[in-house]
Amino acid sequence: MQSTHWPQYQPLLQQHQLARFEQLWNYQGDWFEPPNRERGGWSGVNYIELADEAGVKHGFYLKRQQAHMRRTWRHPIAGEPTFVREFEILQHISKYNVATPKLVFFGSQQDKAILLTEALTGFVAADEWLKSHADISINKQRVLMRALAGAVHNLHQARVQHRSLYLKHLFVKEKKGVVQEDIFEVAAIDFEKSRITAFIRWLRLADLITLHYRTADLRAGNKLTFFKQYFAIQHLTPFYKALCRYLHQQSLQKRR
Repeated sequence: MQSTHWPQYQPLLQQHQLARFEQLWNYQGDWFEPPNRERGGWSGVNYIELADEAGVKHGFYLKRQQAHMRRTWRHPIAGEPTFVREFEILQHISKYNVATPKLVFFGSQQDKAILLTEALTGFVAADEWLKSHADISINKQRVLMRALAGAVHNLHQARVQHRSLYLKHLFVKEKKGVVQEDIFEVAAIDFEKSRITAFIRWLRLADLITLHYRTADLRAGNKLTFFKQYFAIQHLTPFYKALCRYLHQQSLQKRR
């Protein structure tokens, strides 16, 4: 069995008898979202709120899965739980300037795996945030697009291809008391399908195509702001105009 703890929350987990693999695996609570049952296995998420000795509450997301396997060079026949990849990606990303849920506990046992992360308190999925703030100014929309682009760029700078990059996987938090250009903090989630690659310069385009496809209702000006911020350019040269057209055409292909 593989098991990894992060010491910050170990006393809190012990206080609530959730410090060991078996205790977390047997946790009984409402599902945050209905379990995904496919490929002969299942995967589900619970939201857990635990109070420390001072009465301060801390939120966590408990992800459990069984028989959701993928073949790897380490386990070419039986495979290993897909959460192993997400755990390794989160460990890798923690060395870079990319906000993600903080790891609290990871464990795997045969075809079972557990991933416990700290909740992103105050953050909202970018697609939900945009729906609930449809009346914000154009200028504030542009600030958000630049923040999202910066987060995706930093993710790719860490050589991580997300491979499922939708707005619902980018969480935003609006900060108070800062200059407008810095009001949004962005965090990325859901790295179960992601991979670390030496070929990110080319494979990142697949992420951008997916994101473009999944944001069809965004204004063209907002998409252009995102594009220019991501590539750190002020104006569209012929090369970047061609790249814009390519991303757009590829996203149209995905809709068919």
